[in-house]
Amino acid sequence: MSIAVIDKTFSILEVLARTGRPLTLAEVAEESRLPKPTAYRILKSVRDLGYVDQAARGGAYELSARLAALREYGRDEAVRAKARPLMQRLHAAFDETVNLGFLEGVYVRYADVLETTQPLRWIVKPGARDAFHTTALGRAIVAHLPEEQQARLVAKACAALPARGRRQARAALEKELAATRSRGYALEEEETVVGVACVAVPLIALGEPLAAVSVSVPVHRFPPAQRTALIAAMREGRDHPAATA
Repeated sequence: MSIAVIDKTFSILEVLARTGRPLTLAEVAEESRLPKPTAYRILKSVRDLGYVDQAARGGAYELSARLAALREYGRDEAVRAKARPLMQRLHAAFDETVNLGFLEGVYVRYADVLETTQPLRWIVKPGARDAFHTTALGRAIVAHLPEEQQARLVAKACAALPARGRRQARAALEKELAATRSRGYALEEEETVVGVACVAVPLIALGEPLAAVSVSVPVHRFPPAQRTALIAAMREGRDHPAATA
C-alpha cells in the first residue's frame, strides 16, 4: 500500500513534468486534484530540497535541474563527470585535497574527493555531511542562490542555534554570504576543523548551482603566497571549470 504523502508528492512532480512549463499553485492543485494547502506544503518541501524551482514568492513552480540530473545517469555521476577536469587541475597544481559537494536542504553532502599525497591531511569521505553555513562549500553555493531561497536557508540554519546570540549569528552569516558573493569565492579557516582552511567556488558555469568545489589546506601550508595562488586558480576555475590542463 502506498504512503499517502509520497503518492501525492509524485502526483505533483508528474504534473510539472507533463505540462513542461511553470505552473502556479492553483494550477498545480487543479491538475493534481489536491487541496491547495496540501499542494502548497508539498511544493514547499520539494522546493527546499532543490527538486522544484520557484522564481519568486508567490511565483510559478517548475522542475529543477537537480531533478533532471536524476534522470540522466544519476545526479552524483553526472556532476562528478562535469567537475572532474577542474578538480584534477587543482589537485595537480597544489597537491591538496579537493572536494565536490552538493547542497541538500541545509546541509552540504560530500560527493567526491581527490586526496592529497602529502602526509598531513584532513580527508572527508564521500557521503559525509556538514551544515552549509559552517563550510566554504556551503557558503559558496548559498551565496549565489536567489535572494528568497537564500533567506529561507539562513533562517533554517539559524533556527537550530541557541536563542541567545541567534540574531547576531544570523547577521554575521548574512554578511559573510554577501562578501562571498561579491568576491566570487568562499573562505573558511578553522571553523569546521581546527588547523584546516578551505577555499570554494560554485559550479554555476557548469549549470550546477547547487554544487561547489573546494580545496582543503592545513593552515601551516597556507602562507600568503600560497593563498593568493590558490584563490586565483579557484577564480579561474569558477569561470572556466570545464577547461582541460
